[in-house]
Amino acid sequence: MSRPSEPVVLELAPLPREQIGPFLLLGLDKDADKEQIEANWARRVIWARKNLTRVPLEDINWAREIISDADKRVRADSASFNPDTTDGLLRRWCARFGVGSTGGEVTVAWQPLDGEKPLADYAPPAEVPDAQEVRAALSVPEVPAEVPAVPRLLEQLAREPIDPWAIVLPL
Repeated sequence: MSRPSEPVVLELAPLPREQIGPFLLLGLDKDADKEQIEANWARRVIWARKNLTRVPLEDINWAREIISDADKRVRADSASFNPDTTDGLLRRWCARFGVGSTGGEVTVAWQPLDGEKPLADYAPPAEVPDAQEVRAALSVPEVPAEVPAVPRLLEQLAREPIDPWAIVLPL
């Protein structure tokens, strides 16, 4: 068992290469040209051969093959986890609205219009009844004499949780 001060590291199941997509496997933007594809592919092959990455060499070669074929590239573009489009729409929106990334931390140059309200002093607009008053206002109906087990069941229900297999019915 690990000590409480040590972080817990979880190993997640790897995703299939089709779900990750060739763009993320090779570390490419969706508008990458032939030179970028070849350079990133060669870098990933070297990493795989030196065991510097967990991506198998087979997946790296698969990604290069998919991106090099125009028809397969379009299908991979729409089916992969990489959310940006081929024309870089998300990248343009980020630039337009001042969203950037520095050292793995996302920075935003604008403030949202709708902020969260502080809930410490919040009172609901409707009156909330007291739970004891509600319980006192409830009336329990009379139990018919034709059903002899009902009073006993109600008594047990009021005392403790019911175990249906432990109930003994009077004869």
